[in-house]
This record gives sequence, structure tokens and C-alpha cells, in this order.
Amino acid sequence: MSNRKVIWVRDALVIIFSFYVVFTVASAPWSNLKADPPLPENCETGCAPVVNFPENNYHHYENSVTFEWSSVSVGYRVVVSEVDTGDVKMDENVTNEVTFTTSRLPAGDYLTRVYYTGITGSTFSTHPILKSEIVTIETSSKITVVWSEVGITYGLEIRIIKEVEDELPEIVKVHEVNNLEESVYTYSDFKNGKSYSWSVYAQDSRGYTSESSPFYVVNIDTTKFLAFELFNNWEVPFILLGVMMVIAMQAGVFLAREERND
Repeated sequence: MSNRKVIWVRDALVIIFSFYVVFTVASAPWSNLKADPPLPENCETGCAPVVNFPENNYHHYENSVTFEWSSVSVGYRVVVSEVDTGDVKMDENVTNEVTFTTSRLPAGDYLTRVYYTGITGSTFSTHPILKSEIVTIETSSKITVVWSEVGITYGLEIRIIKEVEDELPEIVKVHEVNNLEESVYTYSDFKNGKSYSWSVYAQDSRGYTSESSPFYVVNIDTTKFLAFELFNNWEVPFILLGVMMVIAMQAGVFLAREERND
């Protein structure tokens, strides 16, 4: 191979590789680096479950989607006081537990009370009493308080986003389900080429309902799906970039040898 041809091929590869690097950097999901707005920590009747999947503006290629979210916690307050004096010997908050053992107490009569403090983030001021009991201990010992669990179920809403010409999109609820005991739910009646929003909330057996999660958009089998799958994640662009770098390095070594031989 002549020197001119070697130089021409080498320069062409460098130009192609440069274009590819620019394209890969431009295609990388830089927007994913944006921090999500912080979720509220205080909500009157409980904060919403945290959504795990699908994330907002997700593109899906099937008309069946499995929604996932984190389970919420529930809180209790355990108070132990002397019956005769009213002195409080213990006042503790516990989470997701239905039993609590005190430290060692002197012999005597004690009033044990368990209050329900609500779903995580609850700020209601009047806490319902779940249990109130007088316990007598003959000798210095510990008291174990046991109470009934407040159950948690979940509700989920799905809405279709209808595009209206020259107007704001129309959002219509197409599905709602309640009393879900697990933090996962599959819906299989989506229409291809449509966009939907979804949200989830928690309900406890005492009648309190948490706030709903933000509305997250799910796009079903739209024309953007392939591009989204290729470039919404970091792995694909940079794996391809690494492959191109290896090829370019090998080509550079080969062409350098050809140039020396000539």
C-alpha cells in the first residue's frame, strides 16, 4: 500500500471516529443526571409510596406493564406509666413492629398504651389508641407490650393522555384498583401508540389514605421506543464508544506498520 493511500485511510478513520465520539457524547442521557425533586417528608395522612418502575416518561414496547413501588412504613407510640403516680416510665416510637419490651421496671402496677402514629410522614395530631392495658409485676422485671398490626394496602390509578388539537391534552382515568397487598401490579390493556400516566397511594386499615405519588408518564409502543432504548441508558453509547476505540487503535497500529514498510 502506498504512503498516500495509507495516510488517506488513516485520516478517514480519524475523521469518522471523531464524528462518532461527538455523536455518542451528544446522545448520552445527560438529562438523567438531573436530581429528582425531593419528596415531601411530612404529609397530613401519610406520604406517598416511592415509585421504582417505570420511571417518568418511560417508553415500553408491549401493552403490558408491571408497576413497582416501595412499601410504606407505619408507626406506633408505646407509653408505659405507673398507675398510682402517673409517672411515665417509657415513651417510645417504633416502626413496622407489633411488640416492644421495656427496660427492667420495679414491681408495681403499670398502664401500657399503644398509639397509632400513621403512615410514614403523617402529621395528624390526634393518634388513635390501639391498646390500653394495666399490667402488674410482682418483682422487678421487664414488660413486653404486644398489639395488633395496622394493615397496609395500595391503590393505583392509570389515565390515558388524549391529544386534542390546539388544546391542552385531555387526561381520562381508564383503570383504578384498590386493596393491593403487594407493592407490584401488572396491567395488560394498554393501547399501542398511546401515552398514559399512573400514580399509587397507600391505605391503612384504620381508614387513612396517604397522598398519591406524582403522575408518571408511560408511552406504549411509540415510534420513539427504539431510540429511547438505545440512548436512554449510559451503557449502550459508551460500550459502542469503547468498541470503536479498540477498532481505531488496531487500525492505527496496522496502518503505522504499513507506512513504515513503505
